[in-house]
Amino acid sequence: MVRLEQSHDSDAKAGRLSPNDVLIETVEPLREMQIASLAHGLDRVLFNTGIHWLRDKNSGIYNFDPRIRNVLDVDLFDYGALPPYLTSSRDPELLKITEKEKKKYCGSTSSMTGLLSHCYYLLSRWKEPELKGFSASFGDMSTGFSEGAKLPVSICLTRQPTGFYAIDADKVTDGDIDNNNYVLTSLGKSLEKFLTAAPDEYAKYERVNSWKLDKEARERKEAYHYAKTSKLLMRSQLDCQDLRLPRKTFDLKTRAVVSVRHDRANYVEAGGYQIDHVNGLWESFEREYWDMARAAFLKYNFQARIGHMDGIFVAYHNTAQIFGFQYISLDEMNKALFGSTEMGDMAYRLCLGLLEQILDKATETFPDESLHISLETRFGTGTMHVIVQGAESKKITQLDVSMDRYLNDALVRGPVDATALYGPLSEAQLEDMRCGRTKLPGKKGLSWHVEYAIAPRHDLTEDQIRKHLGEIRRRQQALQVMCQPNVDLLNAREEHRVNVLAKRSKSLGRFLHERENGIAVGMPLAPGQLSTRELVKKKAPSVANSIPQPPNHGDQQIKWQRMPDVTTRKLRDLSRHGRERAEAREANDPLKLYDTT
Repeated sequence: MVRLEQSHDSDAKAGRLSPNDVLIETVEPLREMQIASLAHGLDRVLFNTGIHWLRDKNSGIYNFDPRIRNVLDVDLFDYGALPPYLTSSRDPELLKITEKEKKKYCGSTSSMTGLLSHCYYLLSRWKEPELKGFSASFGDMSTGFSEGAKLPVSICLTRQPTGFYAIDADKVTDGDIDNNNYVLTSLGKSLEKFLTAAPDEYAKYERVNSWKLDKEARERKEAYHYAKTSKLLMRSQLDCQDLRLPRKTFDLKTRAVVSVRHDRANYVEAGGYQIDHVNGLWESFEREYWDMARAAFLKYNFQARIGHMDGIFVAYHNTAQIFGFQYISLDEMNKALFGSTEMGDMAYRLCLGLLEQILDKATETFPDESLHISLETRFGTGTMHVIVQGAESKKITQLDVSMDRYLNDALVRGPVDATALYGPLSEAQLEDMRCGRTKLPGKKGLSWHVEYAIAPRHDLTEDQIRKHLGEIRRRQQALQVMCQPNVDLLNAREEHRVNVLAKRSKSLGRFLHERENGIAVGMPLAPGQLSTRELVKKKAPSVANSIPQPPNHGDQQIKWQRMPDVTTRKLRDLSRHGRERAEAREANDPLKLYDTT
């Protein structure tokens, strides 16, 4: 076996790892955390499974306050009024707790979930999510994890003065240099506030009103949960709480429809796409759940586990309107991803244990300096490739991680699926297993362990390793290819923003400054799209002249496709027709709320 051959290398790090080797404990924070709660009566979604329509399709009656139907434009919200996001290496509280707990590494959910995902791909040998119970029309769809979920991951391992390391996501090399996901990442922050604040309170965070916010609101800190293993200190942001839930807290997820996710640059036109059905391949909640299970469940599961959360609250939207809500418990995600909560618990502990070993080998290879690390478990393989570069020395090496996997001490050669231990099972038997209704005879429990080897590739030259790194970079930059959007709609949307903000010249000037200096950078400009400065100069020349124009930093790295593919054409047609239907509905909408009295 490859693993055994590698373990004979004197420089290889080899060992046995089981879930019982990884102890996870909660760590007390340095201050009392103030955690938000759901507003608008949305808390009832937490205790009723399934989809909750905001507006009933049949009657037109609203199940929740109609004021939460329309989503504020992404750039009319003042993100500067929210607590700033702190990377691990810049979070004084996280660094202080890490030093206090005497841990070697610290990280946040955003910097760690990608690493843990690739550890899981390796540990499970690419076990696919269990996509069962979907409509027949999904039979021809791709299964397994999405292409985006499988992209390589890069981090900066920043060495601190006292010797421990902070894990930061390396956005520049991770394919995010052009902020090509700006709309969805920014809108997520706005909608989190939208769902947890009364309408009057939320209105204070609009750019034209944010000057009214008091000092206390502006200086409010984020709430966090901290957990530790033997070497790791982990931080998770706490979005929301409801003390009636078993674990009290949960994550807020704002899920954009497939048209917006697939055609990001064209988000204005794609925002016409509607959700009109519960089931079906298009315009349905079922399609959004299918895509979420393949692309995001693993990340969401790890985030919830790090934060000791109960589940996720999902708001489905098209960037212009909210369609409905759903609460997905951690247990539900466990069954979809791992087959059972038991397997999910073991997978999480194994992932943390393996990550510790990989980081140890990397820091032993290049000690006493910060590191740039890129890692990838290539689809269909049983090996992870880890490329480590010294930030100061510029030295580079490649580590290959391989392993043998065992369920109940039996060697597993394919994907790690617990049901395979028991021979062929009917769908009814599989359901009983997933739901914990039956215990199979003769089985005292389930165990999962691995024997791993982390071996340096001495057979590769530095040039060969850099070539491998270049291949990883090219795969990471897959998201930098976008289809040319409808620039007329984009220009009209930006002109609308300028007109709204021009009502208060300071708001408009600040927006222009933030747009050009990377704070509210916006999506990359498409061919033929007008810049914000051009539109501001047209509307308010004095404002444009008062804001210094920063130097041009060169051409964008986005590759624009002129011709949309079949799926993009389909989604654009659905979006155009959907917008027409939505406008017709709104013209005759009495905005009637369901009477709960």
